[in-house]
Amino acid sequence: MKRLALGALLPLCLLLAGGCSYAAIERQTFPICIGVDITDGGQYEFSIQAPKGDSTDGSTTYELMSATGDTLEDAMRILAASTPYPLNFCQVRQCMIGYSTAATTQLRTLLRALFELPTMRSSAMVTIALGTALDTLKAQKPEFGMRLSTHLDMLFKRLWEQNLLPDSSLAACVRLLGSGRRDPLLFVCAVNPLLEAEKTDESAAGQEAEAFAVGEPWSDDLLPEDLLAGMLPRSSESPVEYLGSAAVSDGRVSGVLTARETQAVLRARAQARLRVAIDGEQVQLQILLDESSELYGQQAELMAAVEKLQRLDCDTLGFTAIAATHFGTDAQFEAFAFRRRYSQAPVVIAPR
Repeated sequence: MKRLALGALLPLCLLLAGGCSYAAIERQTFPICIGVDITDGGQYEFSIQAPKGDSTDGSTTYELMSATGDTLEDAMRILAASTPYPLNFCQVRQCMIGYSTAATTQLRTLLRALFELPTMRSSAMVTIALGTALDTLKAQKPEFGMRLSTHLDMLFKRLWEQNLLPDSSLAACVRLLGSGRRDPLLFVCAVNPLLEAEKTDESAAGQEAEAFAVGEPWSDDLLPEDLLAGMLPRSSESPVEYLGSAAVSDGRVSGVLTARETQAVLRARAQARLRVAIDGEQVQLQILLDESSELYGQQAELMAAVEKLQRLDCDTLGFTAIAATHFGTDAQFEAFAFRRRYSQAPVVIAPR
């Protein structure tokens, strides 16, 4: 009888809970993208890009809001207080950091503050804006009438499949930055100034730009040299471009890799066997490739990319973690000072 009574009450409880939950969800703001910058005056600027509502033609419009504060927490608190509804970060697809901010600030401290927000989506992609995050978000819009969340999901999925998107999710970045054994590689975005000017001219003329893709999605070949977000030879409604990566050294961004260099590094992560040879004080970094690997015929490109990572003091391939296995204790490994030797170590690429 008790079980029957509980069964009869359950639908009513669910109905009441569902009604409260629905009302709560309706009265929240769900950002799709967030941005962090440090202003020239040294204040933190926190921005969100969130759906405003559906227009008369059924499309979704987006609003950009920002606030500044002496700390990141202050900026977030001020923005939250100035919005009509509570902020809920469970739909965030992108955490965008301005380049100068990422190059001068300890990224783990900044990203961990975002990661620990109660509703934050841990799979949100961390991207470095070549400029400020606020200006890039201002220019960003979805293409082909899609919602911004769908647009970013599809874009990130396609670039991941083509070895153009590093694993720079918020959770992965916080973990790697805290490990000290491998540096993250962060995705790069930028506003193409030529497209922005073209968009303004066409808007004044009442015309629309013709969009076309860069490269062929069915091709696994390396992209042309020197391609980087903000400089792509293309036309599109949105002037914001995603291509290339940012190298991290000592917890800060230290430079950028082109799309071609990023492809080579990500393929090495997936296809190569990495080793570190240590003989006394001498260190050699070894990259072993199967002769059937697509990288085997691209050794020159791979060598150039790895040497560039060394110049940027970025160990995104994880040689530090491999070298640590040569030592019995962390103290012995720290005394060897592998990271000081990493940038000068010779690199060998050979058959596996």
